[in-house]
Amino acid sequence: MASNPTAALAAEHPEIKLITSSDPTFEATRACFIKRDADIPSAIARPQNAEQVQTLVRFCTKNGVDFVVRSGGHDCAGRSQVAGALSIDLRDIKHVDVSADEKTAVVGGGVLFRDLTGVLDARGLVTPVGTIASVGYVGWATLGGYGPFSSSHGLGVDQIVGAKVVNAKGELIEADSELLHGIRGGGGIFGIIVELTIKVYPLKELFTSLLIYESSDLTAAWTNYAEGYEKLVAGEPLPRALQLQPFGIELPGLGKVFAIGATWADDDQEEGKKWFGKIAALGTCIMNNPEPKSVSAFTAFNETLVVYGSYGRGYTLNLAKYSKKTAEVLAKYTNLIPGGGIAWSVHSLRAPAKNTDSVFGSRVDHLMLELVAMTGVQDLESKGAEWSNAFIQDLKAADPDNVLESAYVSLLGDEDSDYKKIYGSHYDKLVELKKKYDPDNVFKYAVPRLSI
Repeated sequence: MASNPTAALAAEHPEIKLITSSDPTFEATRACFIKRDADIPSAIARPQNAEQVQTLVRFCTKNGVDFVVRSGGHDCAGRSQVAGALSIDLRDIKHVDVSADEKTAVVGGGVLFRDLTGVLDARGLVTPVGTIASVGYVGWATLGGYGPFSSSHGLGVDQIVGAKVVNAKGELIEADSELLHGIRGGGGIFGIIVELTIKVYPLKELFTSLLIYESSDLTAAWTNYAEGYEKLVAGEPLPRALQLQPFGIELPGLGKVFAIGATWADDDQEEGKKWFGKIAALGTCIMNNPEPKSVSAFTAFNETLVVYGSYGRGYTLNLAKYSKKTAEVLAKYTNLIPGGGIAWSVHSLRAPAKNTDSVFGSRVDHLMLELVAMTGVQDLESKGAEWSNAFIQDLKAADPDNVLESAYVSLLGDEDSDYKKIYGSHYDKLVELKKKYDPDNVFKYAVPRLSI
């Protein structure tokens, strides 16, 4: 092992861009969505292509150098930051190449939503993405990938048709069907994903609306909505194009409110407008502003609502439906939001694909509660954690039969991740593949962090 691995790496491989703590760009480059002041990397490597990623893996394994991979840096528990480790930052590998038939695209391992949607928008194409422009696509898609296209086109994990991976030996391999099975839900635990081939679809833009409900009595607002929503879906299936993301948030001039981000992923925007009206009628709606938006504009706007470099972390829980007891708890904890941008939202998966070619666990209709206990105000970090933990415990106590065992691994921390429950019947296969493709746990910091 080299006595000074960073100096040795720089000397042996001057072709690789290496940023050290003495570089004036170091702090800005290492900044992630979740702020971890103590988790300072030994250096940051910015490979420009797959060959340089191979070089880095070989150097690290040969010299016993700890490394962590960053595809975007948006992990909601800050797990792309490890103190003293070399950060392999893939964000310069961000190519987007659309196939001639415009049915697939090849994307680099460090492509962000803003990179991807910008290219696809220009071609009148979409692929499922999440809601925030700075999120790394590969990490989001390979671990599940909820968003405005979840019901219309499927989860991010369902779009993956090919992958190139740098394995533990530093070899660049094309993923076969077995490895793809694991990557779809298991992410980068088998190697560094330097490229994905994904499905794309013709669609010019999203149709969106922000619905805000009169919220002076949040319990009434939420229980009325929950009852009305469940009655509505029992009477007629919601269109696949319609995606609803309810949330509890504190807004300037309005205080703590119940609102819904509604999206429509279809060219028939008049039909979308009708459905926005039906959802607005489930309460006293004081705002409903339907408008078309490109996907890149949609994610860019949402980026303005969060603080990049937040303290705290995310929490999550999967629910079966909007029961009355669940609605009462959602109202209670909207009232108890500590401030500082802390909020919660609910993603949904309806009529999910019966995909037997992935290890993603939550393949039933469900609601995924996301607790955004992240804030730019450091003094509120502990209050956000207390609020989140109490929120989850109250949901479990109020309506235990409505809480599902599975949960979304991307929004959990290592300490509250029960991988057997998260992956369910796929857990044994996930472990089997990890032992086969990374028996020495070279990629030990990748999520999920399995003990093998």
